[in-house]
Amino acid sequence: MNFCVIGTGAITKSMLPEFRKSPILRCTAVCSRSEESGRAIAEAFGLEKIYTSLETMLADPEIELVYVASPNALHYAQTKACLMVGKHVICEKPFTPTLAQARELISLAKERNLFLFEAITTARHPHYEVIRRSIPELGQLKLALGTFCQYSSRYPALLQGKVAPVLDPAFKGGALMDINLYNIHFMVGLFGAPRDVHYFPNLHSNGVDTSGVLVLEYPGFTCQCVGAKDSAADNGVQIIGDGGSIHVTPSASNLQQVRICIRGKEPQVLAVEEGPWYHEVQHISRILAQGDPQVCYADLETTCRVVDVLEKARKDGGLNF
Repeated sequence: MNFCVIGTGAITKSMLPEFRKSPILRCTAVCSRSEESGRAIAEAFGLEKIYTSLETMLADPEIELVYVASPNALHYAQTKACLMVGKHVICEKPFTPTLAQARELISLAKERNLFLFEAITTARHPHYEVIRRSIPELGQLKLALGTFCQYSSRYPALLQGKVAPVLDPAFKGGALMDINLYNIHFMVGLFGAPRDVHYFPNLHSNGVDTSGVLVLEYPGFTCQCVGAKDSAADNGVQIIGDGGSIHVTPSASNLQQVRICIRGKEPQVLAVEEGPWYHEVQHISRILAQGDPQVCYADLETTCRVVDVLEKARKDGGLNF
């Protein structure tokens, strides 16, 4: 299946080597507003075509699927445009800013029998199902803690008044949407929609949250999700019950090592060598090979719950988008 990537940022450079390992996907083109950046990606990864116009790319019948890896604010419109002309879509996280937009895109995909994915590493990792199966052994859950703090290379420029899209409210940037989202996906994928959502952001003068603490309330226990782009920390996830705990490292986006500690048993430690994007691409490839879009629609129910949490968190935290 030939596909085109929209966007030339860091995630594109990380994902394209993993797409090369897919038995079904073949990246043949890049779409970028800049001819120069598009050509750099094409030359680096041996792509055949460079588009500087979305409309021109959409008109190409050889492009069957589009990987939307553009700035957050463009995901909804570009995904919709692709679906409208009958192209399958892999949309980078965050899927959409609002639940209404997410539901609209899913309806469009279903009407046209098209594959539609959110590119999120968490649920596609083989350790995630191990964690899910192990939770009943923890007894009564008490706490779930996710920390993902990663100092952004764009943060010093922000302090000097130069605003990159990833830290611009107008582009739906910030810690919640860009990095704490992984903690949210991890928790919501396991525990479902929370009963209540509270967000306590550290706001820059331009209104973007450079870091923050999200609290998700569930019956009987609480999740705390910490995300930052203005600082770094020892990251990971812990799920804690009165009968044991699960510790995940290095982060909610990369479940490379899992330590399961059940009272009265020897700790179980699981580890994989592959990076998180490998498992994501292989999962998507398997669904495409099966030929049934219904499987990806089921995954998008979790996406909708996550988008709903993000929308409620922005409102609770006073973010202006």
